[in-house]
Amino acid sequence: MSLDIEKQKERFNSFREERLPVLHDFSKGLGFQDPHEILINPEKFLQPISSWLSDQEISAESKNWITVRIGYFLGELFVERHGGCWSVCQAPSSRYYGHFVVGEFSSFDNANALFDPMEAAFVLTSQPKGRSLVEIVKEIEDSLSGL
Repeated sequence: MSLDIEKQKERFNSFREERLPVLHDFSKGLGFQDPHEILINPEKFLQPISSWLSDQEISAESKNWITVRIGYFLGELFVERHGGCWSVCQAPSSRYYGHFVVGEFSSFDNANALFDPMEAAFVLTSQPKGRSLVEIVKEIEDSLSGL
């Protein structure tokens, strides 16, 4: 199956527009004080979301819903924490070709360091109860800093 990179770039505009309102609604739905701050200070929400996620029995029906929100959160966390930005991976040789990724980090030595927050969120939500968002953030950071 061939990927149409131009269609992915078009879809990226919708993705960018939707992620912040979705994150705000997610934060609000979890009952966090000042839910809008998830957009400007995601660091403050890392531990509370990790605790919430750890306790969840994730059903097949809710997996995509949770994965998308955790993926958005991971991306925004890395944008803020490491000076990265969202983009569509356009390197045909990359395993992330056509994916919505976060890269161009100011705090990692490798200019090509990037990751797919949705893929990381999928891995996390596939784990059994007791999963740790804090741990997966550390694993991603270790991986990116080791490149």
